[in-house]
This record gives sequence, C-alpha cells and structure tokens, in this order.
Amino acid sequence: MIGRIASALAWFSSLLLFAVGVMLTYEVVARYFFNSPTIWAEELSRLFMIWAVFLASATLLRWDDHIRVTVVVDLLPEAPRRAMRVVTLTFVAVVAGFVAWHGLPIALQSYEVGRTTGSMLGIPQWWWQAVIPLGFGLVCLQAVASAVTLLFGGPEPGPEEGSHKVEV
Repeated sequence: MIGRIASALAWFSSLLLFAVGVMLTYEVVARYFFNSPTIWAEELSRLFMIWAVFLASATLLRWDDHIRVTVVVDLLPEAPRRAMRVVTLTFVAVVAGFVAWHGLPIALQSYEVGRTTGSMLGIPQWWWQAVIPLGFGLVCLQAVASAVTLLFGGPEPGPEEGSHKVEV
C-alpha cells in the first residue's frame, strides 16, 4: 500500500519538476528577450522543487536509489548484508519519524497564525512547511515496510517491475 502511494507521489513529483522547467524557461525568456520579469516564477519553482524532492523520497528509498557508500557491505555474504540493510532502514525510519513528528507542529502553527512569505506573492508558510512531515512520514513508513520485508525473507529493495533503472 505505501509503495503504491509513494509511486503515485513520485509521478506527481515528476510533473512538478516538469512545471519547474516550464516556469524557469518562461522566466528566462520573459526577462532576457522581453525585459519583463515575473514576480512568481522563481518563488513558485522553489516551492514546486521542494515538494517534488520530499514527495519522491519514499520511492527513492523503496527503489534503493538513495546515495549510499557500500564498499564494505557489498563484500559481505547475503545474511549479514541483509542484517546491515535492516539496521540501516531502522535508523532511517527512526530519524525520518523524528523529523516528521517535530515538523508537524511547526506547519500547524504557521497555518493557525496565518504566517506568509515576505515576498510579493505572500504564499502561506505552511505550504512550504507541510511537505516536511508528509515527506519524512512517508520515508519512515517506507523504511519500516522495507525492513519488515527484509526480515521476513522478502526481496531486497530495487526498482519496480517495468521501471527503467540506469546503471552508471
């Protein structure tokens, strides 16, 4: 279940990143060719970028695409390697849960008091802050799900069936 939600949010993140590209292209053309910069493109593109990164994080964890240093772990036999992976996922779950738990009151307080950005757009601060508990909460749930899967002999994390992972 968490995997499907995370994958759907990863697709949504890709749309947000596409929108960032469109907005910044528009801003460059408007600014340099027509000498008419926008007041919205830079701030909205930052907001979209932040949401895209945090919403896609759980899927990156699920697909095992986060950056890791595996020089020693790759040399281990399968059982100790799986055990190290479970320990790592448990650590990720604890840290992500901690961040989500402590990030939620900050976003709620900004919503309650009506805090906005200091820009001309005046975007509510909670739009920026709500993605932290949401994204880290999803990472926490995905880390727990992956650790439980590994503990019960399931497959190691990797890309979904039909996805295209590029090795460099």
